[in-house]
Amino acid sequence: MPHITTIANNKGGVGKSHLTVQLAAALARRGLRVLVVDLDPQANTTRRLGIDIDPQNAIVTMSEVIKSGEDGAGESAVLACGWVDSEGQPTSESELIDVLPSRYDLINRESEAAVLGAVRRLRRALTGWIDDYDVVLIDTRPDLGHLVQMAFAAADTILIPTDPAYDSIEAAIRVRDFVERHAVDLVNPDLRVAGVVVTRRKPTAEHDFQIQGIEEQFGDLVWSLKGPVHWPDGGVTVNPAYIPEWSRFTEADAAAASLSSYNDRNSRKTVALYDALATRFIDELVPTGARA
Repeated sequence: MPHITTIANNKGGVGKSHLTVQLAAALARRGLRVLVVDLDPQANTTRRLGIDIDPQNAIVTMSEVIKSGEDGAGESAVLACGWVDSEGQPTSESELIDVLPSRYDLINRESEAAVLGAVRRLRRALTGWIDDYDVVLIDTRPDLGHLVQMAFAAADTILIPTDPAYDSIEAAIRVRDFVERHAVDLVNPDLRVAGVVVTRRKPTAEHDFQIQGIEEQFGDLVWSLKGPVHWPDGGVTVNPAYIPEWSRFTEADAAAASLSSYNDRNSRKTVALYDALATRFIDELVPTGARA
C-alpha cells in the first residue's frame, strides 16, 4: 500500500498547493510513483499539474468521485500529469505523477456531511486500485470542514505547511490539536501529524521570532532542510533550513511547471531544496521496499 499524506493548514496562503505539487515532482525525481488528490475546490493543484478543466468538455473530477460514495470510484477520474517538454512529450517527472483533479463544484460535497458514512467516502474511493503508487498526496482547502475531514480519514499522516506568521502558526496548531482529539471520531485512530514545513520565510527579525515559536510549539516535528548541496561543477552550497520566499516559486506556480523545468542556477537551488524535502519525506514515511 502507498503511504497517504494529507497536506493541511487551517489558514490559506501558506503554500499548501505549491508544496503538494513540487513535493510530488521531487518524489518523482527519486523514481517514486505519486498520486496527487486535489480535494480543494479552488483546483489550483490540478492546474499547476498541467490539467485544464474545460467547462464545455466535462470530465470526471473529485466532485463526482466523492458524490458516488462507491469503493474504487477514484480510478475512473485518474489523469496523467500534463507537464510536457519543449517537444510536447511528457517529462520524466510527469510520467510518474497521476492526478485526481478537482473542480469548483467540489464545494457542493461540503453540504453532505450528514450523509451516513460521508467522512469515509474518499477512503472508499481510493480502495482497491492504488497499490501501484508509492505515495499519495492529498491537497486540501484551508479549513477543518467536511472535505478536509475526509482527507484526514483517508490518510496515514498529516504534513502541515506554515509560514512564519502568527495567524498561520495558530492555524497549524489547530490542525495538530484537531487530529489529536478527533482521529478516533474519523475512524482513523492511528492518524498523526508527521511534520511541519516552514514556508515563505523572509530574512526578517519578525520571521526569526515566529520561527522560534514554531519550534517551541512543534519541537522535533519541524522539518529542517538545511544541508550541503554538491553541484556537478564541484561547487558546494548549503540549503536553508526552511523554504524561503523566492520569486521562482511564484513563477513556477503561475506557469504550471515543475521547478526543474527552469535551467539556471536559481532553478537548481529551488530543486535542491525540494529534493531535500523529498529525502526527508522518504526517510520518515515511505516504507523501505518502495524506495527507488
